[in-house]
Amino acid sequence: MMNGINEAKAAAAAMFVNFSALLKKDVMTSDGFVAGKVWDLSANLGEVYPKIGELIIYRGTLNRAYASIQWPSVVSVEDDVLLSVKREDIKFSGSIKGYELLLRRNILDQQVVDTFNHKVRRVNDIHLLKVEQDLVVAHVDIGLRGIIRRLGWEKPVDFMVGLFNKNSPYFKEKDLISWKNVQPITINPASMTMKLSVPEKQLLSIPAADLGDIIFDLTPNQRMALFRVLDVKTKAKIFENIEFEEQNAILKELDKKEAAEIVNQMSTDEATDLLEKLPSRTVNNLLPLVESSRAKKLSTLLGYESDSAGGLMTTEYVALQETMTVGSAIDFIKNNTKEYDTVPYIYMIDEKHHIKGVTTIRRLLFAESGEPISRTAFHKTLYVYLNNSVKELAYFMDKYKVSAIPVVDENKILHGIITMDDVLSQVISIAWRKRTRIPKGI
Repeated sequence: MMNGINEAKAAAAAMFVNFSALLKKDVMTSDGFVAGKVWDLSANLGEVYPKIGELIIYRGTLNRAYASIQWPSVVSVEDDVLLSVKREDIKFSGSIKGYELLLRRNILDQQVVDTFNHKVRRVNDIHLLKVEQDLVVAHVDIGLRGIIRRLGWEKPVDFMVGLFNKNSPYFKEKDLISWKNVQPITINPASMTMKLSVPEKQLLSIPAADLGDIIFDLTPNQRMALFRVLDVKTKAKIFENIEFEEQNAILKELDKKEAAEIVNQMSTDEATDLLEKLPSRTVNNLLPLVESSRAKKLSTLLGYESDSAGGLMTTEYVALQETMTVGSAIDFIKNNTKEYDTVPYIYMIDEKHHIKGVTTIRRLLFAESGEPISRTAFHKTLYVYLNNSVKELAYFMDKYKVSAIPVVDENKILHGIITMDDVLSQVISIAWRKRTRIPKGI
């Protein structure tokens, strides 16, 4: 039984080739000459598991020359690489022509995005799978054994580890990532743009917070190349999930129009927080490029203290006339709040925008369609004033256990709302600043 399992393992292992094992192998022509050594393999980015298209070989040291051979001309890669073409059929030149993806140049030793685990990884080797006469990219190796194999130390290190512990995790744990979960950071050096190897939706399925972490694990050039392939809504979400220092680093690489598009897509309160921290000259350059109605809102919000209710509030909320019917209110919410992150409460107002009551979608759903929404209001209407401090807001929201609170002026006119997230982020920021001021040793 054990022999059968070992034979199966051996057969499975024979189906795979490590890219590092191919590098610098002699390449033999059909008429028995050594044409050169293996330099690289080309593949097509458009496939889930890219098929190897060409073998790139080289000869010489100081005056190195390269040649490309179509993969169907490769007969075997077991010992030396054997070709079905003769020496005179191979044409060498002083450079490698443009390729969409070269394994050595673009993947080996490079950073890739692991879209499954949402992390940036360094590639130590590449696992190639034999499929009849083809060779396809199956995995990238990010493990310790990949490095040891590359250095040519696999046999002595395996022997030494085996002496001490034959069941060592070193032998069992294979740090391989399936190619379908890999996003190479392949950058065009001329345009500094990144080519996507998988459908863009796979990259965009990563939560914005994780994408923010990924971007800042990359080099500055890779960071901007990855950022530029994202759509503007995703860029805005990333901005809402990273610190100001990181926001500022990206903004410095963008032109004014690109920066304004991001600000235009950010939530009002997050955009206000960002603009408050930027130099006034930068803000004055950005606001004219932002959509006019939104620019007016942001300009108004920028007039409040950043740690007051007026400075923390957002203008993305649902306010309806108190006389509106429940059915009309539900239709309005369906048709006008698709871009909102959440709609925790619905606020009732009169003709002059005075706050008259608060309700929820749940209350509306269980009410009669034809009755006015005022009948679904809570008994008590809670609100805070524009100049209330963040400490007062935190105390108020904790006391009444609400996730959002309306902000009014002295005339009870509704100006915006504050969510628990807004208050919490501000309280954490204050607490962190205090913590960093505590002397060491206390």
